[in-house]
Amino acid sequence: MPSNLVIIACSIFRYELEHLQEEGKIKVPVVYLNSMLHMYPKELQTLLDAKLEEYKNFRIILLYGDCHAGMIDYEKNPNIKRTPGINCCEILLGTGKYKQIRNDGAFILLPEWADRWREAFIDYMGFKTSKAIRPFMSEMHKKLVYIDTGIQKKKQHLFDEISDYLGLPLDIYPGSVSELEKVIERLIAESSTDETP
Repeated sequence: MPSNLVIIACSIFRYELEHLQEEGKIKVPVVYLNSMLHMYPKELQTLLDAKLEEYKNFRIILLYGDCHAGMIDYEKNPNIKRTPGINCCEILLGTGKYKQIRNDGAFILLPEWADRWREAFIDYMGFKTSKAIRPFMSEMHKKLVYIDTGIQKKKQHLFDEISDYLGLPLDIYPGSVSELEKVIERLIAESSTDETP
């Protein structure tokens, strides 16, 4: 493994990546950007561009979906390997499982966003009351699905609170970190076989 390898990731993956690091399964430093930047693609692009410039002499594994219009352009840089998947849910679940859950009409909640749901829906999206957001959610979704990666303790009171506010039933989907681990291991191996920048 090259010593100048870094993962630049959305903080949506923080719990899972820290777990993999604690287990000794990922021995690469991780730099996080706030997951709430997803709400502001231009700001995300500006900050991500700056972070990539800061690490320009590193091999970079970029743990992001299509979160702003220029994401695919990063792949032109031979020093950057980006995880496949259009969004964080597909990256974590894999394409098959992701499509299955989406086809069921679900809005998917990953652990970090579930913990920060008020920040996401109320502070950033501006839905100050459940009355305001319920029609919006029910128009596009039939239910909420929380992806339990097995790392965070289940918080039924939190799930009940989210379900009540958004006006949709919440199911718990038993997930894991195995897909994420597999993708990162592959990208680490690919980065290791490339020439040093």
